[in-house]
Amino acid sequence: MELQTLAHADYLDIVFDNRNKQYGGYELRKNYHLRMKKAGLSVALLCTLLCSYALWPKKHADLVVPIAINKPVTITICPIIEPVKIEPPKPATTQPAVKPTVSYTIPKIVDNSLVTDPPKTMDDLNGKDPGPVDAKGDANGTATATTPNQTGIGPGSETIPTLPATPPPAPVKWAEEMPQFNGDISAFMQRSLNYPHAARESGIEGSVVIQFVVNEDGSVTDAKVIRGIGGGCNDEALRVVRSMPKWKPGKQNGRAVKVFYTLPIRFVLQ
Repeated sequence: MELQTLAHADYLDIVFDNRNKQYGGYELRKNYHLRMKKAGLSVALLCTLLCSYALWPKKHADLVVPIAINKPVTITICPIIEPVKIEPPKPATTQPAVKPTVSYTIPKIVDNSLVTDPPKTMDDLNGKDPGPVDAKGDANGTATATTPNQTGIGPGSETIPTLPATPPPAPVKWAEEMPQFNGDISAFMQRSLNYPHAARESGIEGSVVIQFVVNEDGSVTDAKVIRGIGGGCNDEALRVVRSMPKWKPGKQNGRAVKVFYTLPIRFVLQ
């Protein structure tokens, strides 16, 4: 390559001088930057399309329940379940049986003629524990009476006190088998729910979230509004939930338990 041409030549032309430029290596190096630009633009375009698709608004179909009013109402029903840690029920405590006792005598040195409370014999103490009073008790008992009022036996006591009542188990928010409505809940709403006149006239729409407890026998109790929209929709949703028939109760370890249940009811004017 001549000196004048060498001063203005590209490095590839210098490297491939007197070589076969049609082989492929020359073309790969010559158009490398152009191919990288095309690849970068293709990747950017693909990312833009994916982001646009992900952000494109999607319409979700609602459960339309026709109601006997002037305008149709859309009601969406879906349970909201909050998982919680379930604690096993605590075993009930029982009062131990009281063993028979025999009153002990405090020894005193007195004249024989003044003895009013002679010491107990071995036959009197057989199978019994010493105590403040004579008590029949239970021969198989394990507890020992300490005072008359603690056992309900002896002077100053007429009845044996009973243990405090065990409080009923609290409802849980999650069970192995969640409660289920007996039948079609949408059909029940169709028959029972009415769009309030005040809400319809004011154009009030939205979701009323009701929380209630499904008892062991499937009855619905303690219904309350977690989130409301007013216009009479809250009271109407409460009325319908309270009028529900018995559900299939929830079960934990094969045993029916009380379970919290959350039911959103959406009111939409169309």
